[in-house]
Amino acid sequence: MRSRRYRDRHGRGLRSPLHRAQVPARLSRAQSFAKVAAAEFARMRQREPALLAEVVFAIDGVPPASSTEPCFGRVFPATPNRLTHIVLYRRVIEDHAEADTRDALIAEVVADQVDILRRA
Repeated sequence: MRSRRYRDRHGRGLRSPLHRAQVPARLSRAQSFAKVAAAEFARMRQREPALLAEVVFAIDGVPPASSTEPCFGRVFPATPNRLTHIVLYRRVIEDHAEADTRDALIAEVVADQVDILRRA
């Protein structure tokens, strides 16, 4: 029976993952971003349940090519066939944020999008 840890072949190191699946260091940047953004949206939904009850929260990599100016997020109003959507653009936010301020910027963008929705 083979061991889960494979041997070190020719000095290239162990041939197994460095972190277990549940360790936060194993999360990709996209997964980490989604986790923080979803937690912030859930917090906003608790504050304003009537406004955000029928709102779908989504994360996209980049804004559509038809967008003329860079934006961190966007609110798509409800139509007869679709619910209201709040979309955050992950790559734009990550490009503008420092490593230690990314979570604060995500919280600010979510709050701004909810404010835009409130005014609409």
